[in-house]
Amino acid sequence: MLKKLLKYDLQWQYKDLIVIYFFAFFFAVVTRIIEGFEQTSIWMIVYKICYCVTIALIINILINYFKRNWDGFVKSIYKDESYLTHTLPVTKNKIFLSKILTATITLFTSFIVIVFCMAIVFLNKNILEAIKENLEESAIFLNCSILSLIIILVITVFLEFLFLTMSGILGIIIGHKSNNLKIEKSIAIGFGTYMGFSIMSIVIIYIAGLLNSDIMSVFNNMEVSSNALKSIMIMGIVLYAIYTLIVYFVGNKLLNKGVNVD
Repeated sequence: MLKKLLKYDLQWQYKDLIVIYFFAFFFAVVTRIIEGFEQTSIWMIVYKICYCVTIALIINILINYFKRNWDGFVKSIYKDESYLTHTLPVTKNKIFLSKILTATITLFTSFIVIVFCMAIVFLNKNILEAIKENLEESAIFLNCSILSLIIILVITVFLEFLFLTMSGILGIIIGHKSNNLKIEKSIAIGFGTYMGFSIMSIVIIYIAGLLNSDIMSVFNNMEVSSNALKSIMIMGIVLYAIYTLIVYFVGNKLLNKGVNVD
């Protein structure tokens, strides 16, 4: 049953996202092709238009990712669709898991599309050389390979976005237990959850700094050692992973306690 739930949730999420993916990729390719034309006034105008549209679509991918995941959760758990959802022969655990897996999968594909579109529009020989040079300098400073550095950065950003999504979902669950101002409370609780854990991260890093002088240099000095940066990056990945799991289990437990259908 989980597979059917996941299939339905993914179909609903990708209904709009696929269209945005397509147009973002299309305008990215058109922008790159026009860039190679002789730069007359008319082609420069067309290039600028396509360039701006591509950037707008890339931003729209992220906006729609969050919007459809949060809206989809509300509609299927608390609105008219919930009457069907809650009569299905499946536990709330699986319903919740399906929503989280859907959020994770759609975030992953959105990341891929955004990276490809940005690469098509922005990457040229000069920029590639600049990126390579910066990555090499950073990798040498951190005493790691370029691949390891890229993986760490990608995982950190991915987990942060996923945690933001999870914070919003937890806010929705808690906010919809109220009888009034459900949306307002959901937004406030979701934002408060994200900010609360972010502040906790700073506190944890500071406590770690009390035990490690390299890490404390982040708070005391303008120049930060490579060991300190590497430690903080790894701590960031571990902390976001832990926070995401905490929010998942808390949200799952609260959902199982009951739902107030609108």
